[in-house]
Amino acid sequence: MSLAQRKVVVLAYPRYQELDFWYPVLRSREEGATVHIVGEATESILGYPVIPDTETVDPAQIALIIAPGVAAGESPLASAGQVALVSAVHAAGGLVAAVGNGAEVIDAALPDQNDRIILADGTDDLAPFFGTIRSTLTQE
Repeated sequence: MSLAQRKVVVLAYPRYQELDFWYPVLRSREEGATVHIVGEATESILGYPVIPDTETVDPAQIALIIAPGVAAGESPLASAGQVALVSAVHAAGGLVAAVGNGAEVIDAALPDQNDRIILADGTDDLAPFFGTIRSTLTQE
């Protein structure tokens, strides 16, 4: 099963971890999802730039939103708008996911929530993380 016809949002914020960000973006696109990058123009830990492609999305149209991790020992600098978007996507029935310390964004948006949330401990868990996302979304 694939993610064709699904809309996915990946958050962009300063010092994102490259694989935590690009792996879900590229895998989702490979499976036919429409991927939106939401946030600010910024750079990764290693200085790789990312430019968001939209500022607004309809939370009801988003199947999945992902908060990538940032440098070890740091906290993601998600904007208030990004945190609100995570909450809105979840409230609209979308799946919420995070990699590594990106879970801090999920905790800020959805304190004491654990339904429709998928977490990966870190970069080494990206393959099974994406497999869980795919199987969850294709069963809906």
